[in-house]
Amino acid sequence: MGYSAIATPAVLLSAVIFYANYPANTPVENLDEDIALFTHARGELHCPDRELRHLCVPELRRFVEEGEGARDEAYTCVKSVLEEHADDYYMLKNMTHLLLDLDGNIHVFDRGDRNSDFIDLGMEFGRTLMHHPECLSDFDELDPYQCRCYPLYAKILILKLKNAGRWDAARELFDEASTMSWNGAKNTFGPGEAISWDSFNQTPQIWLPELRAVPVWPRDTWDLIPIAAKLEEHYETILKETNLVMDHGDYEWSPTYRFLFDDGDWSQVLLYNGGEWQPECDQVFPETCKLLRQWLPSKPGLPWVSDQNEQVLLLKMTPGTTVERHSGPSNSILNIHLGIKGLKNAVLEVDGENYGWEEGKVVAWDGSFDHTINCVECPESRVIMMVRYMHPEVTLDHFKGHTRTHFQEIDQSLFD
Repeated sequence: MGYSAIATPAVLLSAVIFYANYPANTPVENLDEDIALFTHARGELHCPDRELRHLCVPELRRFVEEGEGARDEAYTCVKSVLEEHADDYYMLKNMTHLLLDLDGNIHVFDRGDRNSDFIDLGMEFGRTLMHHPECLSDFDELDPYQCRCYPLYAKILILKLKNAGRWDAARELFDEASTMSWNGAKNTFGPGEAISWDSFNQTPQIWLPELRAVPVWPRDTWDLIPIAAKLEEHYETILKETNLVMDHGDYEWSPTYRFLFDDGDWSQVLLYNGGEWQPECDQVFPETCKLLRQWLPSKPGLPWVSDQNEQVLLLKMTPGTTVERHSGPSNSILNIHLGIKGLKNAVLEVDGENYGWEEGKVVAWDGSFDHTINCVECPESRVIMMVRYMHPEVTLDHFKGHTRTHFQEIDQSLFD
């Protein structure tokens, strides 16, 4: 397998992210190109708060430029990083992100072959990272409603294995993670307590207990998620304003989830995020926004575990786009999709079952289950509105005894 036909220096520039040492606004001229080849300044990374550094840049650059003739040199260099830096938490994290194509704007190492030797090496970095003391210490140092290192990377590696068709290996890792125990300085968890996953296809990094797990919520449950029916009721208003946005061309749209697909395009207009209404909501969806403000937030005053706990986006996917298997950050978030335009032949797979969209109709589903989307046979761009919505069974009791979530501190006066 050669990369020379599919990768260029510009492609490699999109492949990696360094997690910690430099903020994204560090001037490029102040970074040595051999350790900071990939930068936000050139638009190569999609995580805005981190800048990139990693080892083996010259060797990897030659491999990308020259192809198979430089493969052994690059692989040997990267392999030596694992052997010599297995105790370096950030090195393990950075190399995992590099080799598994987690944060770049264009896929490199898994493009065309998800079982390459570089991908295998990335999995080794990831497994070593999961068992690093600094990663495991999150079980002592972080609240269960924060994003802990071990469940996050277990989820990432399981999904990578599934997307490579390596189902037995994915199941083995799932069984290991879901039965692990922890005996730390502050906390002790028995098997199944450290990570509370019940299903092979539902592996969010943040888990709230005692929430019903329904991959797709049928209409007879919509009394619990009233926004589903309201979106259908006001479809014509949403359609009218969507058409105006579509008529304005591409300048309203921004890239979304670039690491989840290779060819094609998937873009968004973000209206509500992190508990804040975005300027675009009132500017380009004024009537829809008035309605949304009546419905969201659905549980005012309740803490959020993620900035996505409730969110509104208009999403557009062009023909030929396939989004790889992935899942949301928490089982406390439902995805409410309103079909708007270009829905023919578009496919949503949730927990192994296929669904489609209809104009003016809602599909309500749990984003913490494995899902994929494809528009391979779409004759035109698929357009939907997505509302992320707090699981209706989340209550204040879920937060008693907790100090913070991944998103926010928990106000203890809530329990007075």
